[in-house]
Amino acid sequence: MSTVPLHVHLEATARRRPATPIHFPDEDESLTAADLATRSASAAAGLDAHGVRPGDRVGILAPNAPEFLVALFACSRVGAAAAPLSLPMGADVVDWAVRLRGVLAAGGIERVVVSHRLADRVTPALADGPLLIDDRDLERADVAAPVRTVDVDAPVVVQFTSGSTARPKGVVLTHANVGHCLRAIATAIDLRDDDVHGAWLPLFHDMGLFGALTAILHGNPAHLWSPAGFVRRPARWLAAFAASGATICAMPNFGYDTLVATVDAEQAARLDLSHWRIAFDGAEAVSATASAAFLERFTPAGLRPGVLMPAYGMAEVTLAATLPPPGRPLRVEHVDRALAAGTGEAVPVAPDDPDARALVGLGSPVPGLELRIADDDGPRPDGGIGEIQLRGPMATRGYLAGTAGDTELYTADGWLRSGDLGYLRDGELFFTGRRKEMVTVAGRNLYPADVEDLVRDLPGVHRGRCVALTGTDDDGRERIELVVETADPRDPTTTALVETLRARVAAALGALPLVVLPVPPRTIPRTTSGKVRRLDTRDRVAALGRPVPGASA
Repeated sequence: MSTVPLHVHLEATARRRPATPIHFPDEDESLTAADLATRSASAAAGLDAHGVRPGDRVGILAPNAPEFLVALFACSRVGAAAAPLSLPMGADVVDWAVRLRGVLAAGGIERVVVSHRLADRVTPALADGPLLIDDRDLERADVAAPVRTVDVDAPVVVQFTSGSTARPKGVVLTHANVGHCLRAIATAIDLRDDDVHGAWLPLFHDMGLFGALTAILHGNPAHLWSPAGFVRRPARWLAAFAASGATICAMPNFGYDTLVATVDAEQAARLDLSHWRIAFDGAEAVSATASAAFLERFTPAGLRPGVLMPAYGMAEVTLAATLPPPGRPLRVEHVDRALAAGTGEAVPVAPDDPDARALVGLGSPVPGLELRIADDDGPRPDGGIGEIQLRGPMATRGYLAGTAGDTELYTADGWLRSGDLGYLRDGELFFTGRRKEMVTVAGRNLYPADVEDLVRDLPGVHRGRCVALTGTDDDGRERIELVVETADPRDPTTTALVETLRARVAAALGALPLVVLPVPPRTIPRTTSGKVRRLDTRDRVAALGRPVPGASA
């Protein structure tokens, strides 16, 4: 893949493989690479007619459907940056609209292309806001597409971060950033001409978007399902994925958990997953237990032992930062939990050690990217925990003005700061947690996962959903506040569950000030990639009358 403007790359692919299909099963629609090139040229004329000029930012509100990709490449053609925007995830359109208005205002986004499939639902909620452009109004065959020279260092995508630990930031990505990332992924996974991409992740999410673009611009067929379809009927989605013959898929860890929870052993044995070559696992912490359960459940369906490819990445480096070699079995390391959190040293222990924490190896940097682990004193040695720092041609130059806050993105010597903690062992990255999420109680440092992993598998915890926060009691003393979703917080058996949770944590971590806050299912908000939105969790729990005073995100 060459580093050229995105639309130029599409045109080359359309000439080389014009009939390559891009299928949207839930919309029962398809288009080819040649169709996408032609339609995006018409849509570019429509954007020009609506006053879009080079350097502008154009929001895209669309599901996984042809118009999303058409609008994206149309923006590229006119020299504008496409800003994929999250869609309402439930019935609460008002709350979504409030959040979205804040993003649009902070990012200076004055025009938004809206899919005709969503117009009736979202247009009233965004009235008196940005100029809303119906996607059908863009493809104007009677108007010539503008011919503009677009520099590879010009912005092409503004990717908003997930908002798991802070308000979303607009990551500015250039044509060069995107081109280098797609090439790095293709090289790292040994992308083949006969590979077929299949995924349900939303295209407005970086993992969904750049995973799909890697396939499309390489000339590989792609099946892009709806996230809602996966959530509603995971087993049906897996059957469709199996029937499609797709070889590559990507989803967060909770997606693999969901498949294990909803597809029993008998159903799994009836599937043929032998064609599944690569299953990316990223966007949230990768669980060794969940990964093992997924492989065990679907091995009878022909799933290969090395199919799972746990990854580390972030929007600030376009997408992927590290990947293991294709086909390699999972690498799992057990380290002393207390030493990792307390001293910053990842000391290996036996898997059956009572203080063992299992961590999944996330591979080594993708081609073109450098990675180091550092703290305030400089780089850390193997096994030393510190901040994961990155540099390379796929790394953003910065955030969109108005969305960055007081973030210090780069170190003085030019490394991008991730805000994530981890360590290297023989060149392999192990992720331990996020710096902002570190829980400090009674003079001890703990990762939220140290608490959450102890209790999420207990009966009564709804789908393993829980989150540990730092709080203070009425006298200002620090404590852990464990928010746990349960079937019914008012049920008398919940009292017994709370005591069981407290006992499990005490047995593993010792006597710590701990408050358990049971809440109804779906209270803990998540991002589109499944990450817990910690800032919003605190607010929601407080709204339920279960205050989380002084909780940090």
